[in-house]
Amino acid sequence: MGGKYGPLSERLAALAESGSEVVEFDFADIAALVGGLPPSAFKRREWWGNDSKVEAQAWRDADWHVAHVSLERERVRFERGRVGGGHLARGRRPAKEKVVAALAAETYLAHLDVRVNATWQRAGDIALDDAGGLVFPPMPRSPGVYRISLVEAKGQDRPLIYVGETDNLYRRAGHYRNSSPTQWTNQRIKEDLLAHFKAGGRAVVAVATSAVVEALGESTDLPLDRKTARVLVENAALALIYLDGTAVVINKDRGAE
Repeated sequence: MGGKYGPLSERLAALAESGSEVVEFDFADIAALVGGLPPSAFKRREWWGNDSKVEAQAWRDADWHVAHVSLERERVRFERGRVGGGHLARGRRPAKEKVVAALAAETYLAHLDVRVNATWQRAGDIALDDAGGLVFPPMPRSPGVYRISLVEAKGQDRPLIYVGETDNLYRRAGHYRNSSPTQWTNQRIKEDLLAHFKAGGRAVVAVATSAVVEALGESTDLPLDRKTARVLVENAALALIYLDGTAVVINKDRGAE
């Protein structure tokens, strides 16, 4: 392969001939080899994708693929075997050519390292009114994630916890108080709460109305007005409860109990 990335292709081909199966380079090493790398190579993992871009053809033509890239360490690992490419490139591949399965090779996307930070704020206890209806503590009229902890019932050895998300915490509390038979989850949690109170227990509500996500060495506020962001926080909270093991999750995957 000629052009700007030809020296990289030649270097990898030589390493293959020497019997190497895995090699790592600092970005600076490759930059020196090809006369510099664009800013996107230092900022975006997609630049290192095993696709049809000219730089990818350099390693693919030498029968290598990118197995892992660290933007933080500015280092890339190549492994033997050609993968990826566009439809045109795949169409040119000889039928009997052996390649690494693309599913196993796109590891720059498979490397999942995400951290969610949120702080629970105690809203207060759920109570019963004179008619036996649920009375939630004051809840913000904002999107967020909420946690209901059922504790101190007779014979109870571990807290029961439900975590949910909503675009309006105040309105969701009202749904639990006035749940209809068609609102299956609301009705189920309402029944759990009433049974828990009957056993002499308490129910405490905490909310999280803001959160931060950390990934790829960067952090940003999560927009909790979006359901996908709230679900991310909700599932992170559930994962932490599962890992801690000191409470029982009563979300719909009750088989985990």
